[in-house]
Amino acid sequence: MLIDEISAELEQLRNTELFRSRNNIEAVNKSRVLVDGNWLLNFSSNDYLGISQNKIVKSSIINSIRKYGNGSGASHLLSGHFDPHNTLEIEAAKMIRMEKCLFFSTGYMANLAAVGALCNRNSIIFSDKLNHASLNEAATLSRAKLVRYHHLDLNHLEKLIKNNLIKRKLIVTDGVFSMDGDIADIPGLVYLCKKYDATLYIDDAHGYGVLGNSGQGIIEYYEDKGLISKESREVIIYMFTLGKSIGVSGALLCGKREIIEYCVQKSKPYIYTTAAAPYIASGVISSMSLIGKDIKLRGKLKLLIKLFRSKIINKSALTDSQTPIQPIIINDLKKALSVSSQLRILGFLVPVIRPPTVPAGTSRLRISISALHSKKDIIDLTSVINSLLPE
Repeated sequence: MLIDEISAELEQLRNTELFRSRNNIEAVNKSRVLVDGNWLLNFSSNDYLGISQNKIVKSSIINSIRKYGNGSGASHLLSGHFDPHNTLEIEAAKMIRMEKCLFFSTGYMANLAAVGALCNRNSIIFSDKLNHASLNEAATLSRAKLVRYHHLDLNHLEKLIKNNLIKRKLIVTDGVFSMDGDIADIPGLVYLCKKYDATLYIDDAHGYGVLGNSGQGIIEYYEDKGLISKESREVIIYMFTLGKSIGVSGALLCGKREIIEYCVQKSKPYIYTTAAAPYIASGVISSMSLIGKDIKLRGKLKLLIKLFRSKIINKSALTDSQTPIQPIIINDLKKALSVSSQLRILGFLVPVIRPPTVPAGTSRLRISISALHSKKDIIDLTSVINSLLPE
C-alpha cells in the first residue's frame, strides 16, 4: 500500500534527523519575528535589504490592488497580462541592460520554463555541482543530456565541453550559491561560452540587489571590476528572483529579444499558468527603483557582513563568502541541530541546512544577514555562537 510505504519513509526521516518542520510566523517587527509566542531575531530570511517591509513598496501594492483587484484571472496570453506586468518587464530590461525581460510567478517556474523551452533531446547542459535544485530539475525535465562539473572548476568544465559534438550547449550556474555564499566565475564562463559556442544561463537569485554598484547583480559586479565587457551579455540568459533582496515575489528572465519571445511561445509553465496578481508587479517596480537609487542599504549590509566575519572566532567554520549568506559549517548533524535549538532558546532564529540540500557531512547553520539588522544584533549573535562553537 502506498500509505504504508510513505509512513515508513516519514518514520525513517524522523529517525535520521532529516524530518523538517515549518516555523509559523505570527508577526513581524523589522528584524524580529514572532514564533510560538516568542520574539526571535531572524537570521534565516533572504530579505537581504529589508525591503519586504518598506512603506513605499507597501503603498504601491495597496494602490495597485485598488486599481486592478486581487488577482489576474487568466494566463498572460489570454487576459491576465496587465499594465504593471508590462511596465515591469520594460523597466527591468532597462535596468539590467538586456534587450527584453519576462515576468514569472516564481524563480523555480522561470528555470523550468526557460531551460525546458530552450533545450531538448538534442541539447546538452553543463551544470555546476552545487546549483540550485530547480536548475537540475529543469535540466532533467528538458530531456537534454545533463553533465555536472565540479563546483567552480572551470578546468573540469572545459575538459567536459571541448570534445562534445552536440551543437546546442547551455552552461548553467547560480550567480551566488545559496548554501555556501560564494560566487560564480562569470568572466571565465563567458570565455568558455565564446570559445565553444555555448550559451550561459545565470540564476542570480541571491546576487541581485546585493552585488554591483547599483545592485544590478553579478553581471554588473564583474563589469564594475572591468572583468567582462558589455558585449558579454550577448551569450548570457539572466534570471533573478523577486522574493529576496527585492522583497516581493516572482522572477524575471532577461536576455536577447529572440530568446524571450521564444519562451513566451514555447514555455509551458508560462503559457499554462494564471499570471501573478498585478499588484505583485507594481510592488516589484517600486522595489527595483529603490534598489537602483539607494546605495546606503548595500553599504550598511557590507559593514554588517564584515563585522560578522570579524567577530566569529572559529574562522575555519566559515566559508569563503562575502555575501549576506554566511554559513557556519558544523558537519555533525546532531550537533548542528543542538546549536540551532540553543540559539532559539536564547532568542535567535538560525536554521540548520542538512542533507539532501547539502552533501552528507556538511550540515551547517545558514545565517542570512539583512540591512534590517543592527550592529548590536550581529555582535549578540556572534557572541552566542562563539560560546557554543569555540575554536
